[in-house]
Amino acid sequence: MPSNKRPRTLAEAYQAAYRLLAIQARTQSGLREALLRRGYSPEHVAEVIAEMVRLGYVDDVAAASRWAEHAAGQRRYGVRGIAARLTGRGIDPLLAAEAAQEAYEAEGADEYRVACDLASARISPGELSDDELRERALRRVARFLERRGFRSDTISRVVRDLTH
Repeated sequence: MPSNKRPRTLAEAYQAAYRLLAIQARTQSGLREALLRRGYSPEHVAEVIAEMVRLGYVDDVAAASRWAEHAAGQRRYGVRGIAARLTGRGIDPLLAAEAAQEAYEAEGADEYRVACDLASARISPGELSDDELRERALRRVARFLERRGFRSDTISRVVRDLTH
């Protein structure tokens, strides 16, 4: 909350939005939260956000695509994992899922191959040669891939292929 108790004006809300957007790109929800935290009224915030969207300064679709493409290019997450990261950044869940899938396809990434590469980097040949170590390592790798947002059928296939 602002330290002074006078009402904040619409013009001040616009100035704050411009300053925030100059520092970093934000989603509608991110900008909304930042302005509300600074004490601007919900009515002023809604008006400012509508204008920022109209001007193209805030574009959730473009942000989702850009962030999803970057994440898919890193090849460290499954489609669901990328979507979850986007949702965490304030992107609508449906838009996040679409952007993640499109980014994976645009990258030409195969979720199974990405999961295999990640799994093989996290398991040593010695762990696969011992029955007790293998079971523990495969459970560890499966949990890791699950946290990274890979589908359960992909994880099952990777684990099965590691044992052969």
